[in-house]
Amino acid sequence: MEILNIAIANIPFKIFEFKGIICDFIIGDKEFKFTTYNNTRLINYVVNEKLLNITLKKENYYLNVRSVYEKGLKLAAPIKGEMKKDIFESISATMTITLKKKYKIIFLDTSTNCGMEIVKNGNGN
Repeated sequence: MEILNIAIANIPFKIFEFKGIICDFIIGDKEFKFTTYNNTRLINYVVNEKLLNITLKKENYYLNVRSVYEKGLKLAAPIKGEMKKDIFESISATMTITLKKKYKIIFLDTSTNCGMEIVKNGNGN
């Protein structure tokens, strides 16, 4: 069984902000952690209402997550007490996950009917 949890967010820090990453990918009994605090780099980041395409790099490992969906719903969420934020949510996404060590593919699979939620901040990211 495979489990993927991934979150990428703009993190305010003093006078600047950065993209924080928390990603945990489990394949059977092996766990791969891609996080800001273990020096993971965000190589590719495309996200909109119908597509998510992210590539993360940690040491010699590359994780690519590509997910598309057509039947997502736009839901309202609160910002400072007012329902002004859009959340795009689907349980019918198609997701392809590729994990490589250097150039060798360790894992490659596509799944359908995946859960996916995209929350944009105020500036569209």
